Amino acid sequence: MTDDQRETYEYEIADGKVYIQIRQAERKTYSQYNGRSSSPAEEIQGRVWVSTDPQFEGDTNLGFVKVRGRKYAIEHVVKRLRDGEGRLALGEKRLTMHWSSESSYRGGFRNDQGGRVKYEAKAYGVLGEIEQEALNRFEAEHPDWQLESARYLFENERDRALGKARSLREEAAKEEHLARQWEARIPAPLAV
Repeated sequence: MTDDQRETYEYEIADGKVYIQIRQAERKTYSQYNGRSSSPAEEIQGRVWVSTDPQFEGDTNLGFVKVRGRKYAIEHVVKRLRDGEGRLALGEKRLTMHWSSESSYRGGFRNDQGGRVKYEAKAYGVLGEIEQEALNRFEAEHPDWQLESARYLFENERDRALGKARSLREEAAKEEHLARQWEARIPAPLAV
């Protein structure tokens, strides 16, 4: 399934709309040490794409939320942290964020001039709260979304493996054909 075919969820928040689309999960493998030896471990974190416009371009001309009368755009991919894991929200003294944003080419939060919103700006904290509200609503309405995100990952890995297997079969067929050509050139044994 391509990104264009995936369902987009819409939430009206703060004089604007926030759109969320489920993305392919992120897979991490690492060694887990149990005191005596290490064993392989795998972690799969569901991911979603958040934007204020349905094209997911982070452009205030295509969609925005208003903070103190100004238009702002949100656009980046976030992943769901494991239960018990969290991030400090701007201006808060407790762990509140259960999502971690990935670095964004477009800057995550942008103002109406297209510039990145600085972390120290008050609007940054408000935009984070707007995003958190949309993510909380999304997660409440779609509790199994992480399974879908993992399915996208597994389908992509399956398709990649099938493509590689197909390529290897084609390469093997070419080599077998070449081997038959060489076999045909081998002279017959001399009769004694």
